[in-house]
Amino acid sequence: MFKFGENWASFSRQLDEARIQDAIKSLESLFGEGALQGKSFLDIGCGSGLFSIAAARLGASKVVGLDVDPVSVSTSMTNVEQWFNGDRSRLSFQRLSALDSHQMQALGKVDIVYSWGVLHHTGNMTLALKNSAQRVNDHGLFMIAIYNRHWTSLPWKFIKWLYNKVGSFGQKILIWIFTPIIFIAKFLVTFKNPLKMKRGMEFMHNIIDWVGGYPY
Repeated sequence: MFKFGENWASFSRQLDEARIQDAIKSLESLFGEGALQGKSFLDIGCGSGLFSIAAARLGASKVVGLDVDPVSVSTSMTNVEQWFNGDRSRLSFQRLSALDSHQMQALGKVDIVYSWGVLHHTGNMTLALKNSAQRVNDHGLFMIAIYNRHWTSLPWKFIKWLYNKVGSFGQKILIWIFTPIIFIAKFLVTFKNPLKMKRGMEFMHNIIDWVGGYPY
């Protein structure tokens, strides 16, 4: 299994106010300006805690970040200390799998469940989606992003599996091979410079996440 937490911890060493602002703008574009004010917000697969912090800055009354990787949980807590100056009791983080139906149910229901680029990495996306959707209250929102099935899905699954089997030297070779391929592919799809990403990780940490992100 890929160590997502270590990649988020490495990325977090480059975290700055500009990226926090990009995360805030991203949430506003998804939910609308002022939409998070006074709402409870569940961040499933919180990674670095970036979007939990953004939600709290946008006025969410309670923010809970979940991640299966303990390094992500500790990284998120550290980032809150540095990047959130408000009432920190509004933010909390837990090590918890979206596949743990009992513990997910124990969280109760919230106004907004947010999970971006996460649930396809659980190994059982159907159950993860079910458990996550059940946390949304009757008038709430469930905002997710998951990989689309594509003809390249099976080869990518093999690449991701291989990355986690070959050791550090083999991983460096795979990153060296796929960096130009992914750069070109992203540019051809978006016609934007992939080095200037507006959400999530910066380019090289995103490459590592993409090539190594297993389960898939």
